[in-house]
Amino acid sequence: MSSEIRRRNINISRDNGGEHIVPMVTYDESHLSAPALLSASPIHAGPAMKLHVPVFYSFLPSPIQWMLSMSWCPTSWSPQWKRRYLISLGGYLYRFRDKNGPTPKGAPVTIDNSCFC
Repeated sequence: MSSEIRRRNINISRDNGGEHIVPMVTYDESHLSAPALLSASPIHAGPAMKLHVPVFYSFLPSPIQWMLSMSWCPTSWSPQWKRRYLISLGGYLYRFRDKNGPTPKGAPVTIDNSCFC
């Protein structure tokens, strides 16, 4: 009974009245590494800067924000610029931590139907 409940990586195809269990292909993240995508001749590739603002920072009054931006508090409490490496390939924009990143950061962004205004 437990084998019937825990069927996560299978597809059931029904043809000619019979059921066939077809295992799903396992996902391999090594194909989405930055070196692998760079070897596939991307449209654009290069570094970009991302502004990371802590959630509580935007709710603070401006004098306290100013004090946090000075060197009086830990840097993790104030906004920081973080370097990311972007690769545009096949209608998607992939974001990596650096040029040798093993996996993308987050989901790829579709750029075919996007409007960057």
